[in-house]
Amino acid sequence: MNVDPELVRAVQRGEAGAMDAIIRATYSDVYALCRRLLGDPSDAADATQEVYVRVVRSVLGFRAQSAFGTWLHRIAVNVCATALRKRGDVRARGQVAGATAFAAPDSHDVLASLDDTETNVADRDHARQVAKALATLPEDSRQVVVLRDVQGLSTKETAALLGISEAAVKVRLHRAHAKLRELVEA
Repeated sequence: MNVDPELVRAVQRGEAGAMDAIIRATYSDVYALCRRLLGDPSDAADATQEVYVRVVRSVLGFRAQSAFGTWLHRIAVNVCATALRKRGDVRARGQVAGATAFAAPDSHDVLASLDDTETNVADRDHARQVAKALATLPEDSRQVVVLRDVQGLSTKETAALLGISEAAVKVRLHRAHAKLRELVEA
């Protein structure tokens, strides 16, 4: 989620079209992160909308102590954590029409991007198993896996975003990997 700092300053100055440019530049990344953390396309679309509502409300207070992308990433993680807490374990998952969420322009969903040739059937099945297993992990484990393995953040960056120690990130990641292996092999 790299955003030009000058574009952020333009938003803070109130320049027309600047916020729209930030949203267009970051929407697919924010949606993909929400999709991975929440596991449900419609929840991810709702969370993505909430992320941008919060950005609009608080962008004037952004002081550039970190990169705008890091700040935006943290907002997305917080919104998803709140959504998961509100949702609880009662809500059924996976109720979608197809592999791509509605209202998710330019979504780069892994399952949607694979074609239906016979050579990819096994890969698609494996991807579905991993996605299903990931969705069953507890919230804290899923967040660490998504941030480290999917988003490619360092242990230090993940710890900072989640507000935990680097050691805690490593422990959670190790346990989450073990649980994922167990679930996928079963």
